[in-house]
Amino acid sequence: LAHPSEPSTSMLPPPPPPSTLPPSTLLPSSAVGRLCGGAVWRLCGGGASSSAPASPRSAAAASGTSSVQGRVESAAGAQEAEAPVLGADRWGLWEDDASDGRRFCVRLCARGEEVRGRFARREEALAFQASRLRACVGWPRRPFDADEAGASSVVERDPLWDHPEELEPLKEYSFLLPPSARDRQCGHGGLSARAGGGSGGGGNSGRSEGSGIARALSMEQVDSFEVRGFLLGLPVLEPAELERACADFDLLLNDRTHRCQSEDAKFRAAHTLSRPLHQDLVARLAQHERVLAIVEDILGPRFVCWSAHLFCKLPGDPTQQPWHQDAGFWPLSASRALTLWLALDDVDASNAGLTFVEGSHRLGRLPWQRTAATQCLLTQEIPDVDLLGRAVPSVLRAGEASVHCDLTVHGSAGNTSTRRRAGIALRFVATDADCLGPMINGYRMNGGCILPRGRASDPRGHWKALKRRGGDNTARAARKAAAVAPASAELQAAAAAAAAA
Repeated sequence: LAHPSEPSTSMLPPPPPPSTLPPSTLLPSSAVGRLCGGAVWRLCGGGASSSAPASPRSAAAASGTSSVQGRVESAAGAQEAEAPVLGADRWGLWEDDASDGRRFCVRLCARGEEVRGRFARREEALAFQASRLRACVGWPRRPFDADEAGASSVVERDPLWDHPEELEPLKEYSFLLPPSARDRQCGHGGLSARAGGGSGGGGNSGRSEGSGIARALSMEQVDSFEVRGFLLGLPVLEPAELERACADFDLLLNDRTHRCQSEDAKFRAAHTLSRPLHQDLVARLAQHERVLAIVEDILGPRFVCWSAHLFCKLPGDPTQQPWHQDAGFWPLSASRALTLWLALDDVDASNAGLTFVEGSHRLGRLPWQRTAATQCLLTQEIPDVDLLGRAVPSVLRAGEASVHCDLTVHGSAGNTSTRRRAGIALRFVATDADCLGPMINGYRMNGGCILPRGRASDPRGHWKALKRRGGDNTARAARKAAAVAPASAELQAAAAAAAAA
């Protein structure tokens, strides 16, 4: 790629506001600058007088509370300057309105090492991202264009789960900090102030007045989500609520599996239940007070539930979910979605609970390759995830939830245990993001959603409310289950109650 000369200090944006980051050394990478043709900075721990980058470990160990300052060395010689303002409220790759034409911003954190850059072209920003992943963590171990045998590993988009390729250049892959974290950076009171009746800043930041939803997450949990990209063990359902949810789920599951002639067919039927947003169970849980409070603490007050999956891995089900980022599949203008996974059974690694790659949401969109798994739902996978961060298995008790953002790398193995793993994945998106178009299968994310607060959830009207229609709701499933097969006394009682309702 063609490149301009290294940036002079006159090209740098204004200095940043006070921050909790330590004093750092900002070093432009000459090799990356020549490759990408942009202004590049590498943040390394240490004092402002440092002349060489510190290791990621020493960077993580540095401490201090002053604004980020350091030394910028350019091709014309070292000159004292302050660090550029570059999206302190987000990680990944995004576009802004830079006056000097370098609109494409990159901010990554790879194994504790932060790197930043600004570029005139999207291709240059992507090249910088790839070069930093190779330099910082050695990812991937081999190029994506060929496998070990030399065969092409380029993967076509999945016709069931993915969107058309032409939408890809319209997407932004950046993780935006939760509203309370952004408020603290701006000197606002964060969650504590809003809990006392204050409101947040513009856009989708802060709580809507009169929402009536109590704060669900502590400051420590918000900070953990920002750093790790997920949270585990969030209490949602009371015992009576869990009992009712499990009874409804069992009815739906029986309706899907009772006619299956083989074990493999039963596995497939149980794994994903159809038309979830039309199920009374899903509608009830998607609007549960604690669910909405958790989502609001992360996305802000304006969001919708655009989809859900009722997942069930029966004992012995070999189906794998390869390592992936949800954002790669969803045609959203910005990565502003999250998944709340509500456990109906106790979940751990032995019965195929999800596993998350810690900190992977701060690396931007990661390329994929063809998966080597033979029994899986997805045809793609992100390779060599052990280089990207620590793998953390999800351990949940029934009635608890995990939550992860759409850029967090995650996956699950087959269920080799004798225990079922059932749960409901509720998918939410902030309504300041747009659906760019239909998926390959024709499904539109914004075509029928659950709006928790009606029009207040999306004043623009881009995300349409779900139109209720006849379908496989819980009562119908109960009547069908009772008519087709004998059931336990508990199941018969639940079916009778649901049918009466």
